[in-house]
Amino acid sequence: YFANAAKTWLVTKERHAERARKIFADTAVNITFSGRPYLGAPLGSSEFTEQFVQEKVNNWISSLSLLSDIAKAQPHAAYAAFTHGFVHKFSFLCRSIPDVTTLLKPLEECISTIFIPALIGRPPLNEDTRALLALPARLGGLGISNLTHSCQAMYLSSSRISMPLTSLISMQQDDYSYDCIAAQLKAKAEVKSLHRRDVEDAAAVLKAKLPADLQRAMDLAQERGASSWLTSLPIEEFGFTLHKSAFRDAIALRYGWSPVNTPSHCSCGSQFSVQHALSCPKGGFPTLRHNEVRDLTAALMTEVCHDVCVEPHLQPLTGEALVGASAISADGARLDVAAKGFWGGRHERAFFDIRVFNPHAQSNRQQIPTCYRKHESCKKRAYEQRVREVEHGSFTPLVLSLTGGMGSSATVCYKRLASLIAQKRDQPYSSIMAWVRCCLNFALLRSSIQCIRGARSSIGQVGKDMLPPVDLVIAEANLSV
Repeated sequence: YFANAAKTWLVTKERHAERARKIFADTAVNITFSGRPYLGAPLGSSEFTEQFVQEKVNNWISSLSLLSDIAKAQPHAAYAAFTHGFVHKFSFLCRSIPDVTTLLKPLEECISTIFIPALIGRPPLNEDTRALLALPARLGGLGISNLTHSCQAMYLSSSRISMPLTSLISMQQDDYSYDCIAAQLKAKAEVKSLHRRDVEDAAAVLKAKLPADLQRAMDLAQERGASSWLTSLPIEEFGFTLHKSAFRDAIALRYGWSPVNTPSHCSCGSQFSVQHALSCPKGGFPTLRHNEVRDLTAALMTEVCHDVCVEPHLQPLTGEALVGASAISADGARLDVAAKGFWGGRHERAFFDIRVFNPHAQSNRQQIPTCYRKHESCKKRAYEQRVREVEHGSFTPLVLSLTGGMGSSATVCYKRLASLIAQKRDQPYSSIMAWVRCCLNFALLRSSIQCIRGARSSIGQVGKDMLPPVDLVIAEANLSV
C-alpha cells in the first residue's frame, strides 16, 4: 500500500506547523493546525471541534425535521427509523467527542418539541414525561434518549473500553495480544453492567416522582414481552405494523393517556372511557380479544403437537364429586385449547384455558403479580380437578394482561412451546421466544385498540332493516347464478 500524499493530512499543533512544513516541503502532504475530520469525528483544536459538531447538529436537525413530517403520517415507521438507525449517528459522536452537552441542546430541543409531538400526536411533554420516554423500552420508556443527559457518560464508557488500545498506540506497540483483547472484553462487560444499573436507578428515581396511574403504567410496561411491539421492526408481511391512529392509541394505552377523538358515550349508553371500552361486552370485543390469543396459541401448538383442538368439550360427570363451589360440573363445559404431547407424554392430553384481563380495571387494582395469581387460582378452582380426575390430563391456566404480560403458568407454557418450536426448526430458543412474545403482543394490542375504536354493533344488527329475510328471497325471487 502506497499513501497518496495529496490525500494525506498532517494535523499538528500551531507551534509545530512551521517545522512540519519544512520537513514535508518536498511532498504534497497537506498540513493544518486547526483540524480535520477523521473516521467521522473531529481531530484538532477546540474551535474546529465545536464548528464540526455544530455543522453535524444542524444537518441532523434538518433530517429530523423531515423525519418528523413523515411521523405525522407514518409514526410507526418513523419511530423504527429513529430508534434503529438515526439515533446511532448521535451515539457515535457522543462516544468520540467529550464535553458536547451544550452543543447538543438544539438537537434535544428539536426532538422534544418537534419529533416526539409529531410521533405521538400530542403537545410537547413536561420534563418528567420526557425523562420517562428517554428510558429503554424494557423499563417502560420509548428509547428516545436525551442526549444532553447521556452524552458524557457515553464518552467515558467508550474511553474506558478503548483504553487498552490507546495504551498500545501510545507505546507504539503493534502486538494486539490476547491480554489486550481480554482487557477490552472485561471493560466492556463492566461498562455494560454499570450502565444497566445506572439506568435502572434513574428509572426508580423517576418513578417515585410520577403520579400513581403513570407508575402503574410503568410497571405494566416493564413486564417481559410488553414492549415487543415497540422493539420489533414494522414489517407488514409479518403483521408487525400499525397505522398512525393505532400506533398513537397504543402509546396512549401504554401510558394511561386518553386517546384523541373518542366519543362521549359508548354504544351501550354508558359514559365513554378507555377502561369502560376495554371491558364493555357490547359488540363482543373482549371475546374477540380472548379468541385472538386462543387461536394464535392453537396455531403455534399445531406445529409441535398432535390432536390439537380448539374449544374441546369435557366429558360429562357420572357421579364424580368435585370439591369447591366454583368447580364447573355442568355438562357441555369446554376449555379453550387441548393438545397431546405438549408436556412430554405422547398420549397425555394437555388442556389450556385462557383469560385476558384488564390490569387497569377497578377489580384488578392490586399488585400486578397478585392479579395474575388471583386469575390463575380462579381458573384452577374451576377446571383443574375435573381435568385431572375425569379427563386424566393436565390443566394449565394461561392468564395474560392486555398490555402483554403473562402469569407464571402462561410463562412456563409459552417457554415450553418456544423450546419445542426451536428444537423442531433448529433455531435459537431466544429468537423463537421473542417471536412468540411479539405475536402475542400484537394480537393483544390490536384487540385492545379495536375495543376503543371498533363499532360496537352486534352481528346482524347494522342495517338489518335494509335487508329482507334471505330465506324468503331465495324461495320466491327465482335467483340463479
